[in-house]
Amino acid sequence: MQLSSLPLRIRSSRLFCPFHSSVAAAKTPDVFANSLRKTLEAHRSTNRSRLVRKIYPSEDPAGLWRPEIPPKSRVDYQPPVEPALSNSECSPDTPARVSKKRQKKRKSHVYISSHRSLINRYGEDAIQPTGTGRAQSPWLRNLELPRTNAEITLDAEIRALDQYLTPRAQEKDCIEKLMTEVASILKAVVPHAPRVIGSHRTGLVLAHSGLDFLLPYEDLPRSLERDRRPSPTRPQIQDAHIRLLRQVQRALQHTDTFSDHVKLSDKRNPAISARHQPTGLLLQFYCGEGIPAITEYLQDYQVEYPSLRPLYAVTRTLLEARGLFGSPQASIGPDALAILIVAFLKMNHGRFPGPNNLGNQFLAFLQFYGTQVDLQSVGVAVDPPGLFSEDMLPVAPDADELAHQRGQRSLISAKRTAAAKRNFLVAQRLCIQDPTHYMNDLGRSCTRTSELQNAFEAAYHQLRHACDEWTSDGNVKSSSVLATTLQANFDVLENR
Repeated sequence: MQLSSLPLRIRSSRLFCPFHSSVAAAKTPDVFANSLRKTLEAHRSTNRSRLVRKIYPSEDPAGLWRPEIPPKSRVDYQPPVEPALSNSECSPDTPARVSKKRQKKRKSHVYISSHRSLINRYGEDAIQPTGTGRAQSPWLRNLELPRTNAEITLDAEIRALDQYLTPRAQEKDCIEKLMTEVASILKAVVPHAPRVIGSHRTGLVLAHSGLDFLLPYEDLPRSLERDRRPSPTRPQIQDAHIRLLRQVQRALQHTDTFSDHVKLSDKRNPAISARHQPTGLLLQFYCGEGIPAITEYLQDYQVEYPSLRPLYAVTRTLLEARGLFGSPQASIGPDALAILIVAFLKMNHGRFPGPNNLGNQFLAFLQFYGTQVDLQSVGVAVDPPGLFSEDMLPVAPDADELAHQRGQRSLISAKRTAAAKRNFLVAQRLCIQDPTHYMNDLGRSCTRTSELQNAFEAAYHQLRHACDEWTSDGNVKSSSVLATTLQANFDVLENR
């Protein structure tokens, strides 16, 4: 009797409740009936979103005490790279309780100093500041300046400077021989012959411009026949590029003309920098599928705006004399500078009619980017030309939003996110929208935006003052309107 009654006692309705509740719970988004691992991960994610919130305090809370940590034991410690660093920046007695703003400033200084030391180790810069010496003007040789007014004189000087910095026939022959030499060295290393890119292809080459090579790398999954292609910067392709660049690095290091002056960067887009000892030229090697699209754009812009090249030459000279040109200096690069000038020319299309107007264009360029806009908070676009910021864009994205507006929204969002995380180095960097890829920022390398803008502002006031003092009475017959503004030393370029 007891055995027969046992099944009746087991069939309690309460025992079936957990089963029915589990079936109901399986329908919730946090429960996966066939996977315990997914269920646990979903619950952990839900709990984190409810209980854990990431905050970025502006300063340490009151009463917090931090022990002193030796500089060599800190996470962000970087060994000194040049003896010119002050003792206060690398001394082990430096206190650890310094403000975050000061830490970021010091970190940025070390970053810039390390790249400067790399450049100095590979060779001197062709254009350097005058310091306390007299401003040089080698472009005025055998040039008779017009005596009409300051703007026309400035126009003649800018054209003469462009002509002075244009490679001569002998230098072009040397470049051709260097291209042949590089192709011969890498013949057994790379699957395809390296191709010349950069300023030597766009037409913006100067006498001291570096030589850029593209190492073609065939990415079969990115065939043009496919509708949806994978990213060109996916990890496996990045690893393949680095392997190829390391082979090129070893090949160059085993030559007498490059030897130990070869470095592989560890940036987001890896590249090789090599200094050619006989000529002092800096060579750059990149990996890619083909010639960058920006090359054709810059070629077309020069046809549309003939003043682009002379304005590029004088602006680049101005920045090089202040150590504010190129990504190794954490400043604006060649393509970004050219697009910055093109954007100005497009926004002022038809404003400077007639000949001999380079002086007025250069003055207006310096005034616009030096005093009239805040390059730390706005972006510069060239297609269509204009400025963009968070306030200028629509409040909410539209389904029919244009492609260039979506790109601008993405670039501004990146600056806003960096500011929210108190990463002001990224939040205030220069922003120039790439006309070939609206989501790409050509000004990414320039984190010294305030210094760049200050250089434009100071140059504008100096040049404006020089033009105002220019007279036609013959008292300043041998002087230069442009030399005191550029403040450049061309001795190294002359020796080369």
